[in-house]
Amino acid sequence: MADYYTRLLELRRAEGSAHGLSKLPGEFYTQTRSYLAELKSTFETELRENPSGRKGELARQTHQRAVQTARDIVEARMMKILTAALQASLGGARELPNSLPEERALHESMLSYLRQHRSEVAPYLEPVGPPPAVPKKAVSTSARSAAREPAPPRTSVTSSGSDEVQVVRILQDSPKVALGSESIALRRDDVVSFPADVARLLVEGRIAEPVRVLERFSPALR
Repeated sequence: MADYYTRLLELRRAEGSAHGLSKLPGEFYTQTRSYLAELKSTFETELRENPSGRKGELARQTHQRAVQTARDIVEARMMKILTAALQASLGGARELPNSLPEERALHESMLSYLRQHRSEVAPYLEPVGPPPAVPKKAVSTSARSAAREPAPPRTSVTSSGSDEVQVVRILQDSPKVALGSESIALRRDDVVSFPADVARLLVEGRIAEPVRVLERFSPALR
């Protein structure tokens, strides 16, 4: 794995130039963890046995650069996965080309969370159609009796604070995001508002940072 660092540089370059997810080796996450662990063990051993030696210091610097390169790749892909999940939650395509198993699991988890949030805080946005027709022969006497009774009203359960919005500043450019009938591209230093739960995901993924609003703010996203 001596030149795996060069491979990481190539993968970062490819990820930065691709609109969607670039193609990664199937064992990317496992290989990268092993490579970084090996580098760390090497420089720690060298510095412990020969503190003034050049080899240990070079290995330490290589480890630092490799960690940053791997972080750039992972965070760029997380941003694309989050954008794809948001688009899918608004009715876009659910496919995620070139994704790895770990990333598909993340995408599905985000998509489920975003859809749940949307249905809880804004059920009026979900399409409502007529109930499917039931053949007469399949309707029992008890079912017809139950149909004459008014159904209890449905209650939308909303978690505490889920109707709040959070203003954030975007830290990096992102592909276009479909919002209803419009598409927008988030750019670095854009200041926008999201539902609090979505904003938290962006902040935790280092895609955005919270902004303290002192005056009334007109959100850019409606």
